Amino acid sequence: MAGSTQRPIDMETERLIVRHLSPQDEAAFLSGIGDRELRRMYGLPLELSDERARQIFQRFSALPAAYGLVRKADDALIGFLLDVPSELPEDMQRALPVGGRTLAYATFPPYQRQGYMGEALLSMIQRHSSDAPYLHCGHFPFNIPSERLLLSLGFQEYGHHVSGKVTIIDKIRVKSWGNG
Repeated sequence: MAGSTQRPIDMETERLIVRHLSPQDEAAFLSGIGDRELRRMYGLPLELSDERARQIFQRFSALPAAYGLVRKADDALIGFLLDVPSELPEDMQRALPVGGRTLAYATFPPYQRQGYMGEALLSMIQRHSSDAPYLHCGHFPFNIPSERLLLSLGFQEYGHHVSGKVTIIDKIRVKSWGNG
């Protein structure tokens, strides 16, 4: 990851630089999603060829708001955060104001459960405080750490939907609920 601090920084937290994913991140990203348990927790294919992993990285890094989380202490890519237009099913979006955003994220082992994603998500919440009427994150029912994180950041359960064969629990944070 040498040289990542030379790339533009989009956001910064106490311990992280949050910046757009770039081609130089590919090896660290592939290593991070190489963990089978991480793939299960985040809905990535359990059996993942090198070519398919590269395609996922290319698809993510081509998004206008795909961020790498870089630890300041050692310049290591420790996860990613995607910021896209709301991906709630249309019937669930009808009751919400137009212009919501969906945040999808993962922290790579061994950096999980150290508060890094909370820092990154809080930074994203602050970034969208004036332009997004709500933020949406989804998690699988068995991903309890993700659920706890979202609840601690003021997200509330909004419902659930089925994608393919899996249920996704939808949590949203709406400005009018007083959590700005």
